Amino acid sequence: MKTMIYIVSLWATLTSSKLLAEAPVWFGSDSASRILYINSAMDLASFAPILTEFVSLYPDVRVAYRDVNTLELYYQTIQEQTHPQASLVISSAMDLHLKLVNDGYAQTYQSSFTERLPTNFKWRNQLFAFSLEPVVMLVNKAAFPGDLPEDRQSLLQTIRQNEKAVTQRIGTYDIRKSGVGYLLASQDARQADVTWGRLLEAFGSHDVQTYCCTHEIIDDVASGKLVLGYNLLGSYASQRARDDDRLKMILPKDYTLMLMRVALIPKGAPNVQDAGVFLDFLLSDRGQKMMQTQGLLFPIQPDMNNPDDPYVVNAPGPTGIIELDQQLLVGRDYAKQKRFIRNWEMALEISEPE
Repeated sequence: MKTMIYIVSLWATLTSSKLLAEAPVWFGSDSASRILYINSAMDLASFAPILTEFVSLYPDVRVAYRDVNTLELYYQTIQEQTHPQASLVISSAMDLHLKLVNDGYAQTYQSSFTERLPTNFKWRNQLFAFSLEPVVMLVNKAAFPGDLPEDRQSLLQTIRQNEKAVTQRIGTYDIRKSGVGYLLASQDARQADVTWGRLLEAFGSHDVQTYCCTHEIIDDVASGKLVLGYNLLGSYASQRARDDDRLKMILPKDYTLMLMRVALIPKGAPNVQDAGVFLDFLLSDRGQKMMQTQGLLFPIQPDMNNPDDPYVVNAPGPTGIIELDQQLLVGRDYAKQKRFIRNWEMALEISEPE
C-alpha cells in the first residue's frame, strides 16, 4: 500500500509540474464570458475541428485544451480533486476513467443526449462514451518483409521467417507509461492468452521498440524506422494511412479490439454547465456526423447509409468490444497490475525501471 501511495504521489508531482508548465491551446474569442478547461488524451489534430465548431456554436465560451498522456491524465485528475481546474476530462484509457468514477472523482450528469445513449456506453451517469474505434496494426508497405499480415498468426510467421528485417523494427506501447497501452495489452491477454504469449515472446526476442504515445509509433512506421506498429488507435492510424500512401492500416481478422473514448466531469469542477453542453455536442447528431464525415474519430453512432465509409468499422473477423463495466477494474487491481507488468517486462526482456 505504501508503494502505491508513493507512486500516486510521484506521478501527481510530475504531471502537475508538466501540465502547469504547458500552456493550453485556446479556442474561441478572447472576449468570451466563460472559459471551459478540457484535459484530454486526444491528439489535437483529431479534436481541433470539433473544438472550433463548438466555439462557433457557443461564442460565449472559450475553450482551453490540454493534450495529456493517458496515465498522466489519470493521476492529474486525482491530484486536482480538491480544486479541479478542468471541467471535462477525456481519455481512451477506459479502465482508468472507470476507476476514477468508482473511486468518487466524478459527478453525475444527465441530459436528453446522455439518456439516449445505450446503457453499455455509459456508467452510473458519470462516464460517457462518444466514440468506438478499432485497435489496429499499421505497416509500412515498402519496408515490410513479405506479404502484409492479416492477423496475429501471420504476423508471428513473418517475424520467424524474417528475423533480421524485423529486429528492432516493430513498435508498440510501453504499458508502464501508457494507460491505454496497458488496457490494450491486458485485453489481448484476455482475448487470446496463448497467441498473446507467443506474440510477446516473439516481440521480446526481436527487440521490440516501446513508446509512450501513438503518434511517435506512427511517425517511425512512416519513416521506415519501424516496419509495423502494433495495437494502435484506429482513428490516428486511419488518418495517417489516408494521407500517406506508404502506410496501410490492418484490422486483424482473428479479432479486432474495439475501444471507447470516454469523458467525465470531475467532482467539484468549475463551469459544469458548459462541460455538459460540450459533452452533449459530442453525443449530438451534428457532433457524431462531423467525426465521421471529416475523418476525425469513429463515432459511437455512425451513419451506416454508406458502408464503404472508412469511418464505419468493417472488421474482416470478430470484434471484441472492451465493455464499460466493473470487469475493467479487476485489471487495475494493484497486485494484478504489478504482476502483469512484470510478466510483460520479462517476456520482452526489458529491465524493471530503477
